[in-house]
Amino acid sequence: MKILFVNACFIDQILLKNEFEEQKWFVHSKYKNSFNIQDERKQQLVVITTTNYPFMPNGIYLESNDFTQLLATIETGELINWKQKCLHFSKNHLLLTHGKHYSSDVEIIGDLVEKSRESLFSYANSIVKETGSKHSLYQFLEEVHPFKEAVDRLCCEDQLQQKAGLDFLLGRGLGLTPSGDDMIVGHLAARRLLNQESSILTNLLLTELSSEHAVTTDISKHYLLCALSGRFSEPVLKLIEALTTNSSEKEIEEIVKMVISVGHTSGVDLLAGLITTIKLLS
Repeated sequence: MKILFVNACFIDQILLKNEFEEQKWFVHSKYKNSFNIQDERKQQLVVITTTNYPFMPNGIYLESNDFTQLLATIETGELINWKQKCLHFSKNHLLLTHGKHYSSDVEIIGDLVEKSRESLFSYANSIVKETGSKHSLYQFLEEVHPFKEAVDRLCCEDQLQQKAGLDFLLGRGLGLTPSGDDMIVGHLAARRLLNQESSILTNLLLTELSSEHAVTTDISKHYLLCALSGRFSEPVLKLIEALTTNSSEKEIEEIVKMVISVGHTSGVDLLAGLITTIKLLS
């Protein structure tokens, strides 16, 4: 069988740190358009997908043809040897050195701009796509229901309230990233935007995620840990940037569309958590 050497097109620059090569890695899961690899300690997850998708934390992006060929040759549970900026699978090799670098870190350049915030709120009121809680985004923001109340509790500075909010949301919902988790990610993005991070909430969430019996998925755990360290997907980074500059209504609208296009309900769930938090804390 012919050995395949594939070049990455883009790579999250954090993956070029030597610490990633010091671990053993395995193929964690395979899907139609992506696969995930995980380190042996189950502390880090890397997503490998095609250039058709937005940049994510710990992402490696390939041309579609290269990805299809690579996906066909790997098996879930397979050991990967990560050395000298190359992922060595049992049959093929993925070279990282030629991939263009991107950053998943938030780089806030200013405070929340009132005009941009109001454009976000105004457009959100017209979004009919349902969240994982079975409410349209407008209903989520305006009505009283358990998901909204849980996000409200995260906005408190009282430890018991924050824990109650986490207990309700964490792992609640269907999919690779449950809706409650996506709302927590949105909440954390809003706190980073507003420079109102909570050490109490951070410690509570880290404790939950480090438990042997964590109530959520490995993939969702990865994105929650990234959010705690200020790392988010490209659409979320663009939204944060737009909200801290004097953006037009059309610019806000286009970026929000990017956010809500992610996953089945992941994007709109994240937006629900983010807007609820901005309304309460800004």
